[in-house]
Amino acid sequence: MVEKTKLVEESALHGMFKPGDFLDCYSVVISPPDRPLGEIVQYLLIAMPGWARMLLRIRDRIVRVFGIKTTRELPQNNSFRQSVAVGDHVSFMKVWSVSDREIILGEDDSHLDFRVALRREPGEEGLVSLATLVHRHNLIGRLYLALIKPFHILIVKSRLAAAARHFEAKV
Repeated sequence: MVEKTKLVEESALHGMFKPGDFLDCYSVVISPPDRPLGEIVQYLLIAMPGWARMLLRIRDRIVRVFGIKTTRELPQNNSFRQSVAVGDHVSFMKVWSVSDREIILGEDDSHLDFRVALRREPGEEGLVSLATLVHRHNLIGRLYLALIKPFHILIVKSRLAAAARHFEAKV
C-alpha cells in the first residue's frame, strides 16, 4: 500500500531544498527487501503504462509552445541495465547521484529544475520512498507545477504500487 510520507532528513534532497520549493514523498514496501535500487528505479521509469506515456505525449505537445523541453528533446535510455551510474539516463531523467541508500535523478529547464530521489532506509524492512523536489524559476514554472501536480501524484502512486506488485511476483 502506497502512503504519503515525510522524506527523512538524511536524504540528499534536503540539501538542495530552497524556500518555496515543492517537495513530496510517497513510500511502499517492496519485497524482497534487498532488491537493488537501480533495478527499482529502472522499473518505475522505463516500464511506464500506456496511459502514463499518453499523458507525457500530451504534456509534450502543450509545453513545446512555451519553449519548455519535451521528453523527446532530452537524452534517453530505455534499456534495463545491471546498474545505473552518475551521468546515465533512465528514461528521460539524468542520474545525478548514486549511493547504497539513494539514487537521485532529474532534469533542469528554463521554467523549473526537478529531482527525484528513490531511497531505502536501514531497519525499515523493504520500505522504499520516492520523493520529488521541484525548484520553480518563474511564473511558467509555478503554473506548470500547479497544472501537472495531480497527474504527478497519480503517476507516482501508481508506479510505486505497480513496483510492489511486480517485484513481489518475482520472488
